[in-house]
Amino acid sequence: MSVNSSHSARVVSIASGTLASRVTGLLRVLVLAWVLGFTPLADSYNLANTVPNMLFDLVLGGVVGATFIPVFVERLTLDGERRAWRSISSVVSGAIVVLVVASIVSWFAAPLIIDAFTSLNHAHSAATLDTLDHQRAVATELLRWFVPQVFFYGLIGVATALLNVRHRFGTAAWVPVINNFVCIAVLIWFHLVDPSPTVASVQGTRDLLYLGLGTSLGVGLQFLALVPSLLRSDLWRLTLRFDPRDPAVKAVTRLGSWTLLVVLANQASLYVVLAFAFGVGGSGPVSAYTYGWSFMMMPYAVVVVSVLGALTPQLASLATLDDLEGFAERLRFGLRQSLVIIIPCTLVLVILAQPLVAILLHHLNATRRLSAGVVLAILAAGLPGFTIFQLAIRGLQAMQRASTVFALYVLQNALTVALCVLLGRHSLAGLTASVSLAYAGGAVAALWALHQRHVTLISGLWSVHVRRSLVASGLATIAMAVAYAGPSSNQGLGLVTRFAVALTVGIVVYALAVVLWSRRVARANRNGARF
Repeated sequence: MSVNSSHSARVVSIASGTLASRVTGLLRVLVLAWVLGFTPLADSYNLANTVPNMLFDLVLGGVVGATFIPVFVERLTLDGERRAWRSISSVVSGAIVVLVVASIVSWFAAPLIIDAFTSLNHAHSAATLDTLDHQRAVATELLRWFVPQVFFYGLIGVATALLNVRHRFGTAAWVPVINNFVCIAVLIWFHLVDPSPTVASVQGTRDLLYLGLGTSLGVGLQFLALVPSLLRSDLWRLTLRFDPRDPAVKAVTRLGSWTLLVVLANQASLYVVLAFAFGVGGSGPVSAYTYGWSFMMMPYAVVVVSVLGALTPQLASLATLDDLEGFAERLRFGLRQSLVIIIPCTLVLVILAQPLVAILLHHLNATRRLSAGVVLAILAAGLPGFTIFQLAIRGLQAMQRASTVFALYVLQNALTVALCVLLGRHSLAGLTASVSLAYAGGAVAALWALHQRHVTLISGLWSVHVRRSLVASGLATIAMAVAYAGPSSNQGLGLVTRFAVALTVGIVVYALAVVLWSRRVARANRNGARF
């Protein structure tokens, strides 16, 4: 089997699981919007549920993704199985200790964390001040029950890295389905016991406790579902031991120090975005941003994360062998694979964001402009830049260029914060645009950084496959816009029909454009072969 076909098989394996995970994740978002709506309680829940992910990234998540796989692959390549697994055991043992300490500290610091996120919301009346106090109290209580997620997300990250080193990718992509179904069940139960909850009515109740613990239970079960695959992956050499002088621990510490600075920059930027969103006020701005981001990440997670998951061990091996030509070819291949699908997805989301959000989150009602739809359209416009930036960063991480990665993230996050201050202080649309523009700027800088290290991706950006997708997507976008603009129904079945027709027209035009382009290229190749 060729390298490309082997890679493609792995991508399909990851993508199938990721698609199932994202579809059930989308269902989870729909149920959440149905149960909590765009309300102060929804903002409290979404804010509290975002913090564990931020804390995990801060204490370990970024380090796992950026350093564990390259370091593990390097040790296995240079030291052999026996010595390598002693080193890997030291790294894993240290990670578990860090997770335990971080979880305990986070539980006690929960009130301070929530106060920091809500500090930009200044109530102007007694009623809004009372609601804000309830929001903070509920978010703090939920965060304390969400804190176990930090520990379990850490175990999931470590387990996924170990499985990827053994070239096992499918299981880790599928197990989030369990988490999503558990969370959906908990949310439905919560709706049945309290059909009309408010921050005041649920504060301090047993129902809120069960909502928090039930959400965290899903993450715990997600990790347990990985255990059988770990046991089947010849990981029996893994033991609990810690040697700070071990070369793998030193490598992770060296690279991880830079990565920790990267994560600090990322979390500072995310804090600014969420704090400004909370400060905008109105009907659930934090929830609107959260839901819009979730929808935007759907194509990225299914396509790009799958490509990167299969590509990272290959990149790490090529970087260890100092094969820059092969490294660049692999990275360009992954970039082409990603952009060919991301480009049409981007344009579909830009054109149809409002009806999509109305159908899924607003009870088939698009009679007014929806905040989540605005967020989704603007974030989708920045999706190609986001994709290029992440692929370039993964390449630099595989090369163990930690200081360069840090500099790029500082640039991207500094742009985000500066643009948020200029554009997003009182506008959710301006806030969202700040994020998209910053990733576009970061993508340009990341491509230049790779070029400076003799890894050029420009040919991947402008390959025949990408040009074909871009042209076909442009034609499909025009057709979709015209088809959607024709009817005038903004509610119920009429809205669904209007959306479905526009989407179908876009897909048909895209497919026809690709077929015609391919035939023209084939004809040109035949004519060239005759001479």
